[in-house]
Amino acid sequence: MADRPCDLCQLARYTQWYAEFHYPFRFTILDCDSCDVPIVVLGEHRIAVTSEEVAYMEKTLNLVAEQKFAGKFPNWFLDNKLQQIPTHYHFTLRPWLC
Repeated sequence: MADRPCDLCQLARYTQWYAEFHYPFRFTILDCDSCDVPIVVLGEHRIAVTSEEVAYMEKTLNLVAEQKFAGKFPNWFLDNKLQQIPTHYHFTLRPWLC
């Protein structure tokens, strides 16, 4: 399916969007349409990211989690397994249910 466009490059606005960043690099935080948890999506089609980029995205995604999960889930974790779209960097934030 090499001719199919990347869903993460063409983000559709049919779930909750929390933030769109253009500086220091492009990325978006929104709810994942598959699992209804916050997801951060890099603004360009690549999987190679710097540790600084990851740290910045983690920090901002945690701020979203503090608001979304307040009073519901005291703990959450970052899930950086590129499961459905392995060619575009993204990760989700999931509640810790234990």
